[in-house]
Amino acid sequence: MKPFSISTRALVLGIIFISPRFGLCQNKADAASPASPSPTADYPRDRPGVLIEGADWAAIDAAMPSKTRAKGGLAQSLSYGAVRGTMVADYSGEHAAVQVKPGRVQICICRLISIPGDPIIVRLHPQKGMRELDGGKLPVLGAKMAEAGKSDLMPADVSHPDNTVWLVRSQDVLPEGEYALMLGTQNFAVFPFTVSAASNDSSNPAGGSH
Repeated sequence: MKPFSISTRALVLGIIFISPRFGLCQNKADAASPASPSPTADYPRDRPGVLIEGADWAAIDAAMPSKTRAKGGLAQSLSYGAVRGTMVADYSGEHAAVQVKPGRVQICICRLISIPGDPIIVRLHPQKGMRELDGGKLPVLGAKMAEAGKSDLMPADVSHPDNTVWLVRSQDVLPEGEYALMLGTQNFAVFPFTVSAASNDSSNPAGGSH
């Protein structure tokens, strides 16, 4: 079954919240670390959507999973977030369409009236032609600070330079792998991208180091 993709405009008009069991995600480790400078960028002024910076700004299309499943059985799936890791989402394909070179990734959520949740960057796991988002590796609200370092939540800084613009920048250089931007953790609509040293600026407008 092919994944169902939705446009950024459709996402803004109204996301279907697929899994309220996924728990609000907070990066507790950030609270204990020194404050980082707010991300800044010469972001596009006339292009709406979710864009990632490279040699140029490339649009990332929103994607829905090809399937979702309960992790650990029905008992956990009925806990409504009381038990961590109740849901897993699978996205078709080993890699995302948009690729960037390893670096501090910067993403612009540009010219959108509103977003359904705080923007975060998460790691996806390749699994036999799929990319998996494991809810058990995202810390839920109230998780111990020590657990944040073991999660798939990538530390990032967020700024809001304009009423309709959010800038998200990873605090660390992202190594090669599969990642996605999420607008809150209560739904499985993601904006996936691949970090690869083999990405080519001439063939991939999102390529480039930061």
